[in-house]
Amino acid sequence: MRDWMLAILMAMVSVFTLSSQELEWSVDMNAVFKNTEVENSVTPGQTNIFTRITPQIGVSMDSTRHRIMGGVTWYQPMNDRMHGYKVLPALYYQYKNLKKGLDFKFGVIPNELNSSIQTFLRSDSINFLQPNVKGAVFTVDKPHFFMYSWLDWRQIQTQNKREAFDVTGQFGWRTVHGDNLIYASAVLRYNHLSVSKQHYEGEGVVDNFVFSPQLSYLHKWSNINISLSAGILMSCDRDRVADKKWHTPVGFIATAKANWKWLTLTENFYAGDRQMPFYEKYGSLFYQGDPFYHNKIYSRTDLVATIFQKDFVNFEARLTFHASEDKKTAFSQQLAVRFFIDNHIWKHHKNKPKGVYIIPLPAQF
Repeated sequence: MRDWMLAILMAMVSVFTLSSQELEWSVDMNAVFKNTEVENSVTPGQTNIFTRITPQIGVSMDSTRHRIMGGVTWYQPMNDRMHGYKVLPALYYQYKNLKKGLDFKFGVIPNELNSSIQTFLRSDSINFLQPNVKGAVFTVDKPHFFMYSWLDWRQIQTQNKREAFDVTGQFGWRTVHGDNLIYASAVLRYNHLSVSKQHYEGEGVVDNFVFSPQLSYLHKWSNINISLSAGILMSCDRDRVADKKWHTPVGFIATAKANWKWLTLTENFYAGDRQMPFYEKYGSLFYQGDPFYHNKIYSRTDLVATIFQKDFVNFEARLTFHASEDKKTAFSQQLAVRFFIDNHIWKHHKNKPKGVYIIPLPAQF
């Protein structure tokens, strides 16, 4: 691993030297403490304490529109003997055009999917343990249209392992009327679990389609922002060998969010059929969303306090309450620090007027 990464870095330095283009670099670090207490829950109680750091270096061309970046993501649990760490390579190409609102990345992309993704698509635990997207991420950000989509090839087929990937897109249209923002959006996903090369009898391909249209409203006052969204969450699931029929759970989904200065309160609510009908059989190998959606009624409430936010650092405290119709509950307490800096932020930081601060990137967890 070390020799492989050294070769990549030497190749990048050579490209930079020969082409006289701009050197790109960044460092992204997260430190997280999260304790979860459960009662009759679908997931066990646990405590996660870890750091995750991703240094990257690369070269950009054509006024930074084209980039090649490489580095590593080091995930390190904080335990007695430092067991359980992961050092994962990152190497990708990026095309970014700010004028057209386009951003495309292809390769092994670090720290891309985070807590802004709706939890029926990606759970907190998946965010912790799967830092890289292995495939592509495509973003469009226009005045009235937006799209965020990705292909994540989570596992390649081997003799013992099953192929697993998902293709997901979130897109929508928005309009501004004074202090009001109104937008319509939709989520589309295809999630796939195939068989291993030496698959046993009864092992078959599993399909999962997700569709969630939503309407949202955001109003801004001087000290408080309030957003409301509501829609439908529906899916189509089939186990082609063991079950051979389509399951089509449908439910109502809504989110209310209020932000005042350094406090943010968010309520997510779901009511309807049980999503993820094969969760007991396949778990997170197949489903990436929060297993609490495998309930007919589910409520998640998050209270987030920004303790410290200045330039490159964001420090947040979070309380999260999960509740479902059959008295399955969970309560978690979390502290998360994020430090992020790159060559562009550093240049702006050195040249900024005294007393002017850079707004740091939000905490990822």
